[in-house]
Amino acid sequence: MAILAKLKNEFSFIRGNILINAVTLVIVLVTASIPYTYYPKYIEGLGGNPFIVGVIGSASYATLALVQIPGGYLADKHGRRQLTVIMTFAISITYFLFSVAPNWQVFMMASILQNIFLVYQPALQALVADSTPPEKRGLGFSIINFLHYISVPSPIIAGVLAVRFGLLPGMRIAYLIVTVAFLVVAILRTRFKETLEKTAEGNPLTGAIKNFPKSITESVKALKTESRPMLFLFASFAIYHFAWFMCSIYLISYALDILHIEEFEWAALMAWFSVVNILSALPCGKIIDRFGRKKPLAAAWLLFTPALIGFVYGNIVIASISFLLLGVALIVANTAYPALMADFVAREKRGKIIGSTNFFFNILSSLGQFSGGFMYQYLSAELPFLLSAILFIPCLILTLFKVHEPTSREV
Repeated sequence: MAILAKLKNEFSFIRGNILINAVTLVIVLVTASIPYTYYPKYIEGLGGNPFIVGVIGSASYATLALVQIPGGYLADKHGRRQLTVIMTFAISITYFLFSVAPNWQVFMMASILQNIFLVYQPALQALVADSTPPEKRGLGFSIINFLHYISVPSPIIAGVLAVRFGLLPGMRIAYLIVTVAFLVVAILRTRFKETLEKTAEGNPLTGAIKNFPKSITESVKALKTESRPMLFLFASFAIYHFAWFMCSIYLISYALDILHIEEFEWAALMAWFSVVNILSALPCGKIIDRFGRKKPLAAAWLLFTPALIGFVYGNIVIASISFLLLGVALIVANTAYPALMADFVAREKRGKIIGSTNFFFNILSSLGQFSGGFMYQYLSAELPFLLSAILFIPCLILTLFKVHEPTSREV
């Protein structure tokens, strides 16, 4: 009974907005991970190639970057809830378009549209940060990361669909499943409670267009006034976004085409990746809360380099070990960063900071996917992975010598 009481107290903050976000994330991630399993191969089936995969990713992240600053501005001015709900409904339309796309050009247009609708990202991130107690941020964000990888059966479902119906028809069915899932999620998110006491009146989308220049000015100004450790933290994650997105989308292509891993073996490998993340998420979150954010983050950067090099020169067994290292590294990095960011940034400008940093992160993700696609298609299939492995070294150096824990944490 004492153990149950302790667990109840430990996770007592999972209620209200945090609980709704957790439930909707599970629905989104379990379903969206089904078509993602073979996403690059789906694009190739629509007439594309690895470089086209990079072009689509680049265009998508560039679009996502453009809406982050207005999204952050709206989150602080009009609140978090309304924008999140409206745009979640809109996202479902784009997944339907993915399912019926006759070629990669239509898929690309739908992807750009989807990333415009993701203007709500800073609002949702700010809502979660607002709703999580400072002393529970490591655990709270680790739970979110845990949920991001709860989709253990999803790759297996994708593999079954591909084997049963063929890769292209199977993925069309998968995208229809995600369409329905987002409609359900949008309905559930209407139960979110606003976390800002005072919000501006009027339509937030009209306000976004009208105040676009002002939103950019205020968001960049807010970022420039942050502490130097926060800016160095931002710099390390900017490099991370370029490096990771330069190679991650091509893991499947390299595994199937170069390492000659079978399609269903790839699905099993992705399921293993999810298991690793699930098993490591909560322990990593507790470590980050107990021992601080900086040291675990430095350890995460240290794992990326051997993991990527091992994958390039490995086989199915070494790839499994590489995915173990990558899974732990991604969980720790993506838990430590939002926890540190929330520690550094005051609530009233958290939306603008998230929006401005997301802008730069997505620009670099866009450049990473474009350059990775070019290198993979026209230079060397190994090059994106090896260059990415090298780029994680400056992330480690910046974190070790320039990022420091704040003396007091923002609420």
